[in-house]
Amino acid sequence: GLSWAGAGCGDAVSSGQNTALDSVDLVTMTDDMARQIVASPAVQQAFAQNGPLKVVVRPVENQMTGEILPKGPADAFTARVRGLLAKHAPNEFTWIMNRDAFHSLQQRELDVDLGPNPDSANPQYALTAIFSSLTKENAERRSSYYLCTYQLTSLDNRIILWEGKYEVKKVAVKGFLD
Repeated sequence: GLSWAGAGCGDAVSSGQNTALDSVDLVTMTDDMARQIVASPAVQQAFAQNGPLKVVVRPVENQMTGEILPKGPADAFTARVRGLLAKHAPNEFTWIMNRDAFHSLQQRELDVDLGPNPDSANPQYALTAIFSSLTKENAERRSSYYLCTYQLTSLDNRIILWEGKYEVKKVAVKGFLD
């Protein structure tokens, strides 16, 4: 079992100077998603039947309107979920490196054990995150609504084993001199 303090509600409204997703969202969202995955009866049943779930993490799909989500920050949103699950439920998941990431690291000729070649390890599930947004702007304010959906999907039959979402609305009031 996991022992995260407190339970997340999965949505938030915040006000400030900026309406972009930030590090507070990263921590809140990924804590909530990792907690939901481990608590999922379907995930627990799959683990009980087949042992550790072999999971590959896919790059975040950016479906946001106008917002640029660089690869590094995008990867942080799925990497942190993976890290939390590896720490809090180490026996329930086997993490298989994304094929592109593996080959990219391999080409750098690092003297590091990268683990099994993804071509020799068959993942059963993919962890995917899809970020969408809706932004409204007028003379006084800008508001952005984000919907971040995470899915753990079977690669055999495309059935979604678990799905969770994080929603946040951010409002920025424009300054007098803007």
